Amino acid sequence: MIILSVDPGKASGVALLKWSEVKEEKPVIDFSVEVGPEAFAQMIDVGLMNVHANFHVVCERFTINAQTVRNSQAPYSLEQIGVLKHLCRVKGYNPESIIFQSPADAKNMFPNEALKKVGIWHKGGEGHANDALRHALLKFVKSGWMPRDLLD
Repeated sequence: MIILSVDPGKASGVALLKWSEVKEEKPVIDFSVEVGPEAFAQMIDVGLMNVHANFHVVCERFTINAQTVRNSQAPYSLEQIGVLKHLCRVKGYNPESIIFQSPADAKNMFPNEALKKVGIWHKGGEGHANDALRHALLKFVKSGWMPRDLLD
């Protein structure tokens, strides 16, 4: 199983992870990056080179609420989701198949300490690459992966 995972925003996290689908084996990071808007499409394009039968795109759900409006009028996350959907279409991955997950679900399942404990961690940046990693790991758990390192 291969997952292209995205934390969209002005600075976006993009990660590509692979997992053998053996419950006891850990997923492996192919790449994880934190990029600005100018490099976002290029990194998504690199990840979409892996489209095949057991390929998934996971993205952090972005919901506009009153707090969002107070914080900023910049629609970076929505714009990046639009770019992601367009590139999926171009590369033959149905954008309707993108799995949107709540930021709280990903962070509750894999806070920073848990990411480090399972050995899936991105050094540097503002944490957006780690947010992308969280979303990929959450999808792996939903697909049957058992993060045994967290049970110790």
